Amino acid sequence: MPTLIKDHTMFLGVSRISSLFISSQTLSKTITTTCLLAAALAAQPSLAGTTPTEMVDALNNIFGRHAGVRAAHAKGLCVTGQFEPASNASNFTSAAMFKKPALNGFGRFSIGGGNPGISDKSRTARGLAFRMGDGKENYDLVLISEPVSFAATPESFMSFLQARVPDPATGKPNPEKIAAHNIQFPDGKAQAALLASHPAPASYSTTAYHSTSAFGFTSKKGKNTWARLSLVPVAGTVYLDEATEASQPDQFLQADLQRRLAEKAIEFDLVAQHRTPGDSLQDSTMQWSGSKHTTLGRLKITAQADAALCDAVTFLPTILPAGVKASDDPILQARAGAYAVSFGRRLAK
Repeated sequence: MPTLIKDHTMFLGVSRISSLFISSQTLSKTITTTCLLAAALAAQPSLAGTTPTEMVDALNNIFGRHAGVRAAHAKGLCVTGQFEPASNASNFTSAAMFKKPALNGFGRFSIGGGNPGISDKSRTARGLAFRMGDGKENYDLVLISEPVSFAATPESFMSFLQARVPDPATGKPNPEKIAAHNIQFPDGKAQAALLASHPAPASYSTTAYHSTSAFGFTSKKGKNTWARLSLVPVAGTVYLDEATEASQPDQFLQADLQRRLAEKAIEFDLVAQHRTPGDSLQDSTMQWSGSKHTTLGRLKITAQADAALCDAVTFLPTILPAGVKASDDPILQARAGAYAVSFGRRLAK
């Protein structure tokens, strides 16, 4: 098992806290423990030699450091809900929590980038992170609104961000640096093309969210299936049309979420896309072509929550229950340390 994944298995699980809703005493202990773990993880190099601190610094160099907020997906809304496993989910994974009738949890809708004041109409990736648990284990889903990432490796991640640091003379990124990055790391083009191909989502509830990285699911019979995960909106995928995009205020997603939740729960189906030959386990910038899918259950977002609930934790895509394992995707492995650094800086506000 890669070092970074092994070292953070206790990292904000919330370290096996049986209740997903945290008391003030538990929160204080959790934050103290996390600070120590963050310091340890921050000092580790990624498998490619880029340190977690360098990755977060690269984000801060573009968006600035904003007290108390995440380095990426800085703007967001905290929610609570339930996940109801499908009746046949245990045929796909032996994870004990998928045998439960329902799992309580909390999560966060967000907008990509490190600017907490970004417009809700921006053509950047949306995010949905959700932590569910059965009292013994937790499972973090950390997903974005495009099926691919913008970087396949930590080096590509660093280059992508460094190329977009504003030029002091113009206040804008230097096009020549972006072009040079695209030549050296063409993996970054796929997500940008997808984002440019459609307007912003009309609602947090009307876009699909994807894992971009692969996970291995072991069935009760011992069969392992590699899959990428998606949360598919029951309401369907809806983007802003041109007229609405022009007329909507820059801040509309919170009011939209509150209105929808006042009427009924916001629902998503959790779907596993099976790997087919040729689908990469290491490159999260490549779309998969597999046509076989398994529905693992339904996520129901039922209420908006106080931001403090989500601000007290870091959602990690490698917090997994027994029966689910992470792939060797280098970006997936590097995220634990970078998230730890970002969390430590948030606490130091």
